[in-house]
Amino acid sequence: MINFRFHIVSLTAVLLALGIGLMLGTTFLDTATVDALRDRQDDLESDIAAARDRSGELTTQLDSYEEEADAFDEQLGPRMFPGRLTDVPVLVLSTRGVDEGSVDRVTNALTLADADLLGTWWLTDRLRLEDDNEVSDLGDALQLSTDDVDRLRSTLAGQLGDVLFAASDTPGPGEGLEGEADPAAEPPVAEGGERGEPPVVARLHEAGFIDYELPEGSDEDVIGLPADGLRLVIVSGPEASVPPSDLVVPTLIEYSFGGPVPALAAEPTIVVPEDGEDEPPESLVIDIRQDEDLVDRVSTVDNLDRVPGLVSTVLALSDADPASPPVPVGHYGSGEGASLLPPEPEAPE
Repeated sequence: MINFRFHIVSLTAVLLALGIGLMLGTTFLDTATVDALRDRQDDLESDIAAARDRSGELTTQLDSYEEEADAFDEQLGPRMFPGRLTDVPVLVLSTRGVDEGSVDRVTNALTLADADLLGTWWLTDRLRLEDDNEVSDLGDALQLSTDDVDRLRSTLAGQLGDVLFAASDTPGPGEGLEGEADPAAEPPVAEGGERGEPPVVARLHEAGFIDYELPEGSDEDVIGLPADGLRLVIVSGPEASVPPSDLVVPTLIEYSFGGPVPALAAEPTIVVPEDGEDEPPESLVIDIRQDEDLVDRVSTVDNLDRVPGLVSTVLALSDADPASPPVPVGHYGSGEGASLLPPEPEAPE
């Protein structure tokens, strides 16, 4: 007969065996899990190291490409641009907030092309019309008694469009502007056929709505427009303090009401979000290409930050001769609605 003590010893032995088995099993599983995690970590570290090496290679390659592009850019202008715009009066227009490097890139190219660079009109952030003083001052500059912002912007676009049209003297269907003008209205460009500062622009400049940037070495203190032959470059970008749709687009609509004009809008490459969650950046080029009238009247370049974009800017402007209608219109770059190639260059005269 099994006594109670033997039963207790047997039961203790069984429990001890179970405990030892559980302990050994758990230790084995923990060790296996740890080993697997360590292997996985080693794999991940190996992948990260490989990705880091590849990233370094790509960065080096990109730096090399950028150095080559800069060198090519420096050599291309002096070799290709001289004589393309000899003595052609060109005005640059931009908006404060736009990268000044982009504007400098254009003005340097125009100088190399021997253009008669008049200077740059900078539209200032006062044109956002966010306070009563700005609204009142703009009304005074336009000689208009109203505090209606929409009316002020519309009038401003109309007057700037008239100024640019008169200075370009675009022939063709647009002729007749002079006959339709109010006889009592001031001339959009200084009288006498000489180059001069348009009165409305002078008032806008004095009120701080337009800043002048004269070409390096200029002895002038104002930007005078010619009586005819003007060509216009608008340099834009997503950081413009005044959205293009508020002023530049309406001005171009007024400027080009009669047909194609010797004007070109250029901006650096803009990345448009694909997920649809973020609002696309403001883009003058996109606005023009999506407008059923402007798309056939104003040329565009969407990759000004690249060598082909700068080449397109100079060559397209060279082709846009208002004295030889119709003025050709093209859209260049890599964005939607653009041709990938710049205009075909012709030998400079």
